[in-house]
Amino acid sequence: METFHWKIRPDMTMEAEPQVITVKMGDGYEQRRPAGLNSNLKKYNVTIKVRKGEHQRLETFLSRHGGVKSFLWTPPYTWTKIHVVCRKWSVSVGALWVTCTTTFEQVVI
Repeated sequence: METFHWKIRPDMTMEAEPQVITVKMGDGYEQRRPAGLNSNLKKYNVTIKVRKGEHQRLETFLSRHGGVKSFLWTPPYTWTKIHVVCRKWSVSVGALWVTCTTTFEQVVI
């Protein structure tokens, strides 16, 4: 399994939306439970800025995985590698730098 090794910009955001099954009873009472074993997978909105020339390796890496194959990535605030997929990305090309904006979705394999 390949590892994503590019550094990401410090303005990363993380989204968490735990999946919950809720059963509503009378008088406002409700029961809640997690929707499965892995009900709290995260999404990371990341920006990668690389020099021109390096961007081809980055795009090749993302294209090779194509939103289907997962890869390992270490979020910057943890030391634990997680499995993620990248379903889409956008690229902005400047004079010297290329900026890639994408979302990494945590998956379980």
